[in-house]
Amino acid sequence: MERPSLTTLCASLCECMGVTPPEKAEPANKKFVAEITGGKLAEKAVMYNPDAVGTWIVNKYAEKFVPVRETAPYELQMRTVFPPKTPVCFASMYTGAQPRVHGIERYVKPVVKIDSLFDALIRQGKKPAIVAVKNSSLDKIFREREGMDYYITPYDKEAVEQGIELIKQDKYDFLVIYNQEYDDSIHFTHPTSRRARRALDHYAEYFSAIGDAVKASGRRTLLGYAPDHGVHREWYLLGNHGKDIPKDMEISHFYHIYN
Repeated sequence: MERPSLTTLCASLCECMGVTPPEKAEPANKKFVAEITGGKLAEKAVMYNPDAVGTWIVNKYAEKFVPVRETAPYELQMRTVFPPKTPVCFASMYTGAQPRVHGIERYVKPVVKIDSLFDALIRQGKKPAIVAVKNSSLDKIFREREGMDYYITPYDKEAVEQGIELIKQDKYDFLVIYNQEYDDSIHFTHPTSRRARRALDHYAEYFSAIGDAVKASGRRTLLGYAPDHGVHREWYLLGNHGKDIPKDMEISHFYHIYN
C-alpha cells in the first residue's frame, strides 16, 4: 500500500482543528482526520518534532517506542519529501507544499515565504509558537510571522522543559517542540550505536512527559510525535540521510487527542 505524502499532513492538522489550510497545501488525509478526531475537533495541538526517526528504526527498536505508543497510539505512516533533509521536510510538513513550491530544496535555512500552517492559524485568531534548539531549522525557517512566538533553547532537554511550561500556562493554540539529539548522534556515530539508542530513549521520555502535561491541561488537544525523515548508514560507517531510499524516506508519526 502506497504511503501518503508528508505534504498531506499540514491540511490534515488544520482540518483536525477546524482551520482553513494554507493556500498551497496539498489535500488532507481524510481517513486520518476522521479516525483521529471521531468527528469532534481539537481545541489545541502540540507537535513534538524529534529529528531523523524513520519507520525502520521504529520497527527495529519497538521496545523503545512503547512509551510513545502508550502516549499516542494512532500510527500514521507516511513518505517524506525529497531530498530528506531537515529544513526541506519541515518546510513541507508545515506548508503542505512540495519543496519546489516552498523553495527549500537542499540543506539551507531561509525563511519560508509562502503561506504556512502558522499563518493559517493566525488568520483565524489562534496563537502558535515554536520551541526549538538554537540554530536548528525550526529556529530559522518560520520566522517573521507577526502574531507568533519563538522560544530558543540550548538543547533538547531545555526545549522540552520550556514546552511543558507553556502547556501548563495554556498560552498557545498550536505548539511545536523540536528535538535533535538522535540526528546529531547518528552523524557522529551511526543509526544503531549506543549513543543513538540512548537518544531514542530520551525522545520517548520527553514525549511521555509532554503527554502528561497535555493530559493534565484538561483541554481537547491533538498530540503528535512527528519526525521529519529517516536515516541510513553510509559505506564509510557514519549515519546520514538524503537519499531516495526507504530508510530515509519512510516515516511513522504517532497521534492522540486528549480531552
